[in-house]
Amino acid sequence: MLRHPFSSIINITGLATGIICCIFIFLYVWSELQADEFHVNKNNIFRVNMISLESGRAGFSTPYPLGTSVKNEYPEVNSIVRLGQDNVSIRANQDSYFYEDQFYWADSSFFSVFSFPLVKGDAATALKDPYSLVLTESMATKYFKQEDPIGKTVEVKIYDGDRKFSFTVTGVVKDLPTSSTIQFKFLAPMHAAMQVYPQFEKFWNLQWVTTYALSNDPETTAARGEQAAAFYKKYTGGFEGTGLEFQPMPRLHLYSGHVGKNHTDGITNVYVFTVIGMLIFLLACVNFVNISTARAELRKKEIGVRKTLGAFRPQIFAQFMVESALTAAVVLMVSFTAVSALQPLAIAYVGDSSILFSAIALPLVFLSAMILISLFAGFYPAIFLSGFKPLEALKARSESSQGGFSARQVLVVFQFTISIALIAGTLIIGRQVHYLKHADLGMSTDQLITIPVDDRELQKKMTDIRELMAATPGVMGASIAGETFPAAMNNTWSINWQGSTEQQTRVIDIISIDYDYFDLLKATFVEGRNLSRNFSTDDSAAFIINEAAREMMGLKEALGQEVMIGETRGTIIGVVKDIHHYSLHQKVEPIAYFPVAASSRACSDNLILKVPPEKLPSTLAALKQKWEQLTQDRPFEYHFADDEFARTYTQEEKFLTLFEVFSALAIVIACLGLMGLSSFVVNKRSKEIGIRKVLGASVSQILLMLTRGFSVPIIIAFLLSGPCVYYVMTRWLDQFAYKVEVDLVVIVLSGVLAWVIAFCFIGFQSWKAARLNPVETLKDE
Repeated sequence: MLRHPFSSIINITGLATGIICCIFIFLYVWSELQADEFHVNKNNIFRVNMISLESGRAGFSTPYPLGTSVKNEYPEVNSIVRLGQDNVSIRANQDSYFYEDQFYWADSSFFSVFSFPLVKGDAATALKDPYSLVLTESMATKYFKQEDPIGKTVEVKIYDGDRKFSFTVTGVVKDLPTSSTIQFKFLAPMHAAMQVYPQFEKFWNLQWVTTYALSNDPETTAARGEQAAAFYKKYTGGFEGTGLEFQPMPRLHLYSGHVGKNHTDGITNVYVFTVIGMLIFLLACVNFVNISTARAELRKKEIGVRKTLGAFRPQIFAQFMVESALTAAVVLMVSFTAVSALQPLAIAYVGDSSILFSAIALPLVFLSAMILISLFAGFYPAIFLSGFKPLEALKARSESSQGGFSARQVLVVFQFTISIALIAGTLIIGRQVHYLKHADLGMSTDQLITIPVDDRELQKKMTDIRELMAATPGVMGASIAGETFPAAMNNTWSINWQGSTEQQTRVIDIISIDYDYFDLLKATFVEGRNLSRNFSTDDSAAFIINEAAREMMGLKEALGQEVMIGETRGTIIGVVKDIHHYSLHQKVEPIAYFPVAASSRACSDNLILKVPPEKLPSTLAALKQKWEQLTQDRPFEYHFADDEFARTYTQEEKFLTLFEVFSALAIVIACLGLMGLSSFVVNKRSKEIGIRKVLGASVSQILLMLTRGFSVPIIIAFLLSGPCVYYVMTRWLDQFAYKVEVDLVVIVLSGVLAWVIAFCFIGFQSWKAARLNPVETLKDE
């Protein structure tokens, strides 16, 4: 190492960078794979989803009676747990109210099914009392500071039922890992929810709980979905196109791309990063092999002398393996220091400290890596170097082994195949993320804010509240709607139209709106008109549908068509261009827009306001003041529509960032190896360069001669990487309903970029050699 510092530094830097990347990729992949693995019963727990038999799309929100019916119908189901989210305000010790949206009603069997450890209280009885309350450690600190919360009373205002309750704290649960599919901050018994919402106990037309089943025969339960159509007909008499899916707990985190409106399959990203980690490790090892075999030219005479003096091939092989192990040891010391220092940043990014390496695990990981590097990266150079024949090694003229050179060329091709693929992948993923964030949604969300109105009493006055808020200085427009941005779409009703048969009965998402909704969103009508105050029936018997609904109904002209949506009969007065109410992961579903009465669960419960940016602070302050005149219990809360849409692509942005970082590092590793290899090639041909210069060769001619040898492997790498990039990126893009195309121009641009990067490294070494005075290189001849 000391005799050849330049190549040693490149070897150590390349290998260390590769190991560091692999460790952090392992952290990311491990955190994804370990989601929900902490549940003792994980292999026996299923989430019961409602699935469309026609489209294959599923939803995890289910009616309350579904759980009871599943347990009655399927004997292997031991227990059912339902979780229902509610928006509440909570106060303790007569302090101010705090709005909480992570408040869940849960069946008393919750802690016997799931493995969320209680740090205080008894899991067996924590949810037994109707007015007991379990909260997380962070919430206990928020409301009770350093006091023991057990036995303390908190006041909870439930907006949906417009009632206040006193709950007694019976348990404190450890803060949930961010990788957990189930997230909550407060748990209250489901029996109390049934006192607030008794009408939902046997009501099948509202999906508001997530249902989990604990089975003693997982294989039988998993197959139950095939009989789901009969199940629905038996218990509801309807829902012809709906079935059940029993989704195993270990698959919830990474295999839920078909569930909900704003999800993707995370397993694709796990596969991608696993492959990247393996490729980076291989790149680092290829560098080691390339530079070691190139440096062998300088050690031929040493090996020849040793063999002449009686050294056997196994002894020389062992020597080079020991040298490889020493290099690996230095690499791992550097890597160990870097990983230990950077671990907190990685944990902050992943968001789960449970994946932090322990004081014992980290050295073991590095010891394993050292053995792996020594064997993988050191084996071929040791075989190559120990195989020199003494007579050839001691010749004055150094002849390169054609086989060794060919092998190095193959390894260079391998390096640049990976580099070009990663550059192309980064560009394509970047284009897709940009498209997701800037695509035409069919509406304008600029400067739109939404204010949730959870209080049922306030919902009865939504029209008056809209007018009150619209009169605020700075507000440019106001509307009310039953969905926010992006929409959850929890209200799905049946639809029948004139001429449709019973077999043609479908379901359609509905959004309650007012007269100003589409004007505020700047939506485009492709047929008909908007709701108008000039028509007395528009507030009770008029529907607007989107293009997807018209296509589902098979109508060329939808205007004037009489339809029955749920229990409401009316006429289609307009068809609006498809609006993306949720992320572009999923296709736009059929939607009907119409005013829904305040007495309905699907009524308008969101204020939508347009606020100019230049007056934002003063306008928000005025809106808050007016809100506090309406209610003292519910803190003022608002959300920017474009920010909320951007959050639906957090996973893609994180994926892009990691991909960019690891791709850049992989390219750096490849270029380090290329720089070391080009340095050896230039040094080896220094006398040839001197002779050519004496005979009149120009600097540009010598530069072309030296760089030409590396251009062929890069061209071959481009031809190999193109099909791989196209296949892998097409598969990755398939998870999006709306996506960019895998453009050949991007792949070509990646190849050109890789060649430019390589040329910069090779050209610099070649330029130095071409500029050297021939006298310096030929003086020993």
